[in-house]
Amino acid sequence: MKNRLSKIYLLAILSTFLLMGSSCQDEFLKKPLGSDLNVDSIFSTSSKVESAIARAYGLSLASGIPMSPWDHNNTYMLMGASLPMISGEINPIKYNWTDGWRVARSGLMADNGSGKTMSDDGFGTNYRAIRHDYLVIENIENVSDMSDTEKAQVIAEMKVLIAYRYLEMFKRYGGVPIVNQTLSVADEIMIPRATLEETLNHIVDICDEVVTILPDSYTRTWTGRATKGMALAVKAEALLYASRPLFNASSPYMDLGEHNNLICFGNNDNSRWQKAIDASLAVIEWAESNGYHIIDTNNPLDDYGTAVSTPGNAEVLVAYKYQFQGWGSPLHRFYNPHTEDGGSNGMSFVQLLQYYKADGNDQEWTDETLSPFSEYMTKMEEMEPRLKASVAGAGMDPWNNPNDIYWSSQVLANASTYNGRGGTEGCARRVKFWYKAGTREWFEFPIYRLAEFYLNLAEAYNELGQSGKSLEYLNVIRDRAGLPDVEETDQDELRKIIQREWAIEFFEENHRLHDVKHWKLDAIDKGIIGGEKYTFKFEYKNGSYGEVVDDYISYAREVAFSGYWSDKQFLNPFPQIEINKGYLVQNPGY
Repeated sequence: MKNRLSKIYLLAILSTFLLMGSSCQDEFLKKPLGSDLNVDSIFSTSSKVESAIARAYGLSLASGIPMSPWDHNNTYMLMGASLPMISGEINPIKYNWTDGWRVARSGLMADNGSGKTMSDDGFGTNYRAIRHDYLVIENIENVSDMSDTEKAQVIAEMKVLIAYRYLEMFKRYGGVPIVNQTLSVADEIMIPRATLEETLNHIVDICDEVVTILPDSYTRTWTGRATKGMALAVKAEALLYASRPLFNASSPYMDLGEHNNLICFGNNDNSRWQKAIDASLAVIEWAESNGYHIIDTNNPLDDYGTAVSTPGNAEVLVAYKYQFQGWGSPLHRFYNPHTEDGGSNGMSFVQLLQYYKADGNDQEWTDETLSPFSEYMTKMEEMEPRLKASVAGAGMDPWNNPNDIYWSSQVLANASTYNGRGGTEGCARRVKFWYKAGTREWFEFPIYRLAEFYLNLAEAYNELGQSGKSLEYLNVIRDRAGLPDVEETDQDELRKIIQREWAIEFFEENHRLHDVKHWKLDAIDKGIIGGEKYTFKFEYKNGSYGEVVDDYISYAREVAFSGYWSDKQFLNPFPQIEINKGYLVQNPGY
């Protein structure tokens, strides 16, 4: 049995089913029990059930991660886009027909023209994943060669995947419909939204149930499956979002009348922060008892680069182990700077401003006046290691892949044909997930890194007025980055520092978009998501396209485009096609 189940890891990372097209997935998941899917056959032996278990992981963990190179019908999320394109971390400047370009300039939409949303997840895909997880739960009992203990573990794995998917909806929509079984064609529709409190409780209850069943670890060939740590992490993240100002308030961001409890708790309760603290402490305690730790060897560039890029490293608790290679891989397409999509949309100026110099001070960047390119190079060299592990300066070879011709600026500049190959740099080229990657064309997207729970604690302790404890956890992350300790104790000022630390530490890891919304940042419409979005423009020597530093003459700040913001975007819209059926209450403003 163990030899058979060990294959699940390989199936999960390859997850062939995910690339078979949305129509294939839809058909698989729409077929009720007893159809020609032949559930009885699939759930007869452990060797046959492997594909169903692997597919559950592939579907459930993909929230917010590009799953189709060109998702023309918004089945999974945005077409031709990643979350950092709409969070303000990078400036989408290429392909004005992509959803990343359009949403950044026009906002989220309840109707993309076919009744589906244009938003950062495909609403229906959440329930396709949940339905599939319940398909496994309800049929695993029929597998003849699995013990009761093994079946219970698989059920626990499926349940924590369900909790994770509800968490992803919780922070995007507020209260959502709660499904507790595989729905048949007859009863799959007309489930109303649960309240915000009910949705949170559902997530927490699942995590509390399965944490006693899931194992602490697996043998190497099983690595990648859900552990106790994942259940603890999902619970901790849910409780942190429940504590932040968007939900933890006496009144909602926009009035929804008698349905305010779908988007707001109706009170500001500090005990929510304490629950978030307890949950994050539990994650760290578990992690440190099971071989995980903040990677800190006093080599900040190497340590951070390893933590965010190296597959299977000791800081990543949960990753999306998706290893398809080359242009057929959406992750490769949107995150690898060797591709047009990955290479043409550089780091934004507002994101660059988050980073410190290596000495812990702020950098002073140029304004709209052209300055010598040599100044840009000098300032980039002065920056902290996390920036150097995440980007390559214009015309400069990446710090995170030194002396590697494949990662040279000359090669990266040739990845795009935007504007004659020039103008693709943004403020710097993105290389974050490829630390010392060589010619490897895949990476494992980090879903939970241990650093997250240190910043959870820094944030929560500060909100409770315990600055000493807040600084204790904040400075662990800053120390790894090679920065001096923070000593600020004023709550408001420390809050800003912590929020800045989130922006730096988790650049491009799908945190920023929902962080800034749930913090309700005052400047969210002034350059973060809405407002003027700045970048650098570069002046090149005649006939040059920014391949090497000698191609550049000068640089200056300029407005790349004007971003869209409306308060309705604090939460996502539900698909208009579902609203029209009469069972869902739409979020306000859509």
